[in-house]
Amino acid sequence: MPYGWLPIVIVFSLVFSVNSFSLEPVGKAPVVSKLLPELSPEQSPALAPQSVSEVALVEGLSSSSISNSSNNDVSDAASEMLLEQLQMELSDEGIQTGQFESLESAIDFYRFLHESGQWSPISDGPLLKLGDAHPQVVELRKLLQLYGDFDLGAEILEPVELFDLQLHHALQHFQQRHGAKADGVLGPKTRRLLNVSPQQRIDQIALNIYRQRQLGLENIEWTNTALDEAELEVTTQENSSRYLQVNIPEYRLRLYDQDKVLLEMKTIIGRRSRQTPSFSAEIKSLVVNPSWNVPRSIAYRDILPKWQKDKTYLARHNLRVIAGWDMPRVVVPDEQIDLESMYRSPAYHRIWEPPSDKNTLGRLKFQLNAGNSIYLHDTKNPHLFESEVRAFSSGCIRLEKPRILADMLLQQSNQWTPQQLEPLFENTDTHRIRLETPIPVHITYWTAWLDDKGILNFADDLYHRDPVDWAHFKSQEQQDQQLQQKVALN
Repeated sequence: MPYGWLPIVIVFSLVFSVNSFSLEPVGKAPVVSKLLPELSPEQSPALAPQSVSEVALVEGLSSSSISNSSNNDVSDAASEMLLEQLQMELSDEGIQTGQFESLESAIDFYRFLHESGQWSPISDGPLLKLGDAHPQVVELRKLLQLYGDFDLGAEILEPVELFDLQLHHALQHFQQRHGAKADGVLGPKTRRLLNVSPQQRIDQIALNIYRQRQLGLENIEWTNTALDEAELEVTTQENSSRYLQVNIPEYRLRLYDQDKVLLEMKTIIGRRSRQTPSFSAEIKSLVVNPSWNVPRSIAYRDILPKWQKDKTYLARHNLRVIAGWDMPRVVVPDEQIDLESMYRSPAYHRIWEPPSDKNTLGRLKFQLNAGNSIYLHDTKNPHLFESEVRAFSSGCIRLEKPRILADMLLQQSNQWTPQQLEPLFENTDTHRIRLETPIPVHITYWTAWLDDKGILNFADDLYHRDPVDWAHFKSQEQQDQQLQQKVALN
């Protein structure tokens, strides 16, 4: 997925509540002032005052009072006409729907949707699915038309209250790109996603534009120090076009080359109490049949309390207590295990799991050079990938198809064939294989993004990071504005 660098002019005020935050527009300023010069209305038409046609559309909506009409047939017909008019307005303004060239163009769409007055939330109601007939089917269809999941030009069969196959597929498409179970059923979670307002989506997209730009800051070199004439030069590396991305809220990994997806798979990430961090690193080696050096935190949280209650726990789970880090490893006999010596000097007893086909890390580990004990690995519990929400780990990232990823990385980096790797799995001996060309890995936390087809996707804020990141963004923006003012005065 390419990282966007197109300009956008936005600023919002931050309003915190107990468990969430909302954002309200208060003016116009660069999202990342350090990177982008301020744009005039001519350069940023989406943020310029409403056009005559936009004003006429909004006035027409407010005067029609469609929702209060006593004649439902006239109301439905007027609503359809306004939808068609909205589509024409979007087309005339050059605003994309359904598929987008950038997140900035997605903001244009949601801003237009907000200003048109056409959007309204769907009210509470029963579960609705294929074959049902209910007045809310009309509401649902209208929302999906507005969002671009239901083709505005598609023929609607009578009766319009029927939940037909066309609507079923449209709702599945909406659910899929919002990270929900794509069952085509209108239930509580789908209603919640449908009812996220255009303004909230604008705020969410703006935050994720900021996140995506931050990802590339370490590779930016300035060619001009003047902010109003700044140009960006991204340093190129031999392997810069090929990289891995793990998007935490999406529970997915993708391998990219020349901005094209070569491989995609499900992931399992850290639970809320043991979150997977966002960072960038490289895979420099992979390990076949890895052992597991159990971290101190996991030992004290998960293992030692169970061992205290059941002294057979370690043996039943193929775990050993060993002394220090010397080779060969010195296994501590059960009768000599002392909690006071666990993970403490000088004895430094620690828990270790030898390689096996049931090892916690599975048969493959992809070593990252981040220095934070986070890595990608196989798992002995593949059934967990069947879950929609896959936040089960203690921070590391479990992969659905680790062998396929290993084959592709070794083929690209070391010119290996899958047949060369196969013999290493015939026993449980540990083998470390160095990648001749390390591959960058970006562990991201994007709750809004475009896929390789330009489809806009959203994900729930699993770790509640959006408010924290937004506050950081606002602080950074304020600092950049102050810097701009100083430069302007000089």
